[in-house]
Amino acid sequence: MDFIRINGTAVRHTSIYERSVPQDDGPPLQEIELVVILRGTMAHRSFLALLAPGLLRVDVPAKTGNGWNTYDTEIVTAYTSSSGPGEAAAHRHDITLRETTASAARRAAEQPEPAAPVAPQPSTPEPSPEVDEDPNSPVDLAAVKVGGDASVWATALRQMTSPGSSRPAPPPEPPLETPELAGAEAVLVGLRLEALIEQLTAVGIVRRSSVDASFMRLVQQRFVAEATPVIGEKAAQRAAKSALEE
Repeated sequence: MDFIRINGTAVRHTSIYERSVPQDDGPPLQEIELVVILRGTMAHRSFLALLAPGLLRVDVPAKTGNGWNTYDTEIVTAYTSSSGPGEAAAHRHDITLRETTASAARRAAEQPEPAAPVAPQPSTPEPSPEVDEDPNSPVDLAAVKVGGDASVWATALRQMTSPGSSRPAPPPEPPLETPELAGAEAVLVGLRLEALIEQLTAVGIVRRSSVDASFMRLVQQRFVAEATPVIGEKAAQRAAKSALEE
């Protein structure tokens, strides 16, 4: 699996390397080296914002089984290199995360203790049946006793009646690609501006007709020039034409 979780967000990595760093007065710390390659300025900035807190909770898929190993980590080193400017550029992040001492102590405390060896018990011979006992007599079920803790049996019955409760959690969804992020951000920005205009119109601060007139003027004067570096001149002119015809 080429995904990990950082503060609950799924991140696709190009490579990952884990190692243990021993301590003199405590359990060893886990150290994780990551290489993450992102395309586009928006995805690059989103990843930097994700790393901004400094103290990061990292979930790494377990090497055996379907579970996750959880570490509270700090950023030791972080390097970024870019192939160029613009949305077509690729951004490489080389990051080293080291587990905190508190996280290592927590993991050590959660490890199950080894079971103590059980001394062999002397075998007890089974009692011989009474001479006057009738082998054909019915069995009294009320006298039958079942060993074990009652809570264990209750848990087993719940698992049998609710099979879905034992299913493993689904894997995290992959992060959105750059075009999807760009489209979502454009729609959300447009909706926020529309909500602002509705509120200002409702209290009489602006008029809808004035906002529409200013928008059409800015499209004619500035849209093509400012959109060309991002989407190209041909696409910018087509978009401006569609906006003016609405």
